[in-house]
Amino acid sequence: MPPRPRGPVSVPAIIVNSFAFLVRICMAHLQYWLMSRESMTSAPSLPEDHPYIPPGPNDYRSPCPALNTLANHGYLPRDGRNLRARVLIKALQEGYNLTYPLAAFLTYGGFILLGQFAHVSLLDLCRHNAVEHNASLAHADAASGSEYAPNVSQPGYMQALETDSSDGAHLTNFDVAKARVRREEQSGDMDGVHAEIARGEMALVLRIFGGPEEKIPLEDLRCWLMEERFPAGWKADHRQTLLQTVRTSGKLRANMSRIKAAKTKIVA
Repeated sequence: MPPRPRGPVSVPAIIVNSFAFLVRICMAHLQYWLMSRESMTSAPSLPEDHPYIPPGPNDYRSPCPALNTLANHGYLPRDGRNLRARVLIKALQEGYNLTYPLAAFLTYGGFILLGQFAHVSLLDLCRHNAVEHNASLAHADAASGSEYAPNVSQPGYMQALETDSSDGAHLTNFDVAKARVRREEQSGDMDGVHAEIARGEMALVLRIFGGPEEKIPLEDLRCWLMEERFPAGWKADHRQTLLQTVRTSGKLRANMSRIKAAKTKIVA
């Protein structure tokens, strides 16, 4: 009996999309290594070249003050829509002086968590438990059963961060650790992936605005967090690398563990 004819093999869309996404990553890395030495070390754009314009009623914004600030200053399209990976990477490099590997890691990691491979909008980043997570230091938790989380920074959260400050003028790594422990106690346990994201976010803020000493001026943080704009006179005057971010995140995790252990000892 002759074999039954078989139709063409149908490859699941997720495999096709994943393969295409990996190709884009490889091409992006190839393009990076082909850049001239000068372009790899060029200075970021100054905020003065990108004036602050608050979002309009039809503009999309995310729960992430870092990306919202880039959109408000025009490093990203001001409407927050149709953001391709290369646009996000360039904006992170120019606005915050991130190295290409760090900017690419953050961008492609976000695309993977969202399950979107062509482009994203800032509104997409509001989807709860994709990149966004509970226990944020800036915005309220997502309502139970809600697909999207709030994207507005709360004044009370900024006031709580000011209370966490050891000297009343700055936030240190240890101060941020206190804040993270406090918010996680309020919101409940986080899964490992989102706990890592939460630490990584603040590791970036500590390094970008606090420099090598990891001391964020509260005045700068208030402007950036609440108004989603770059502080007056501030500029990204030092490069932020992936390795530096990992080390700062590890230090933050260690400080959080010490704080939790001390609390457990007091209760016991």
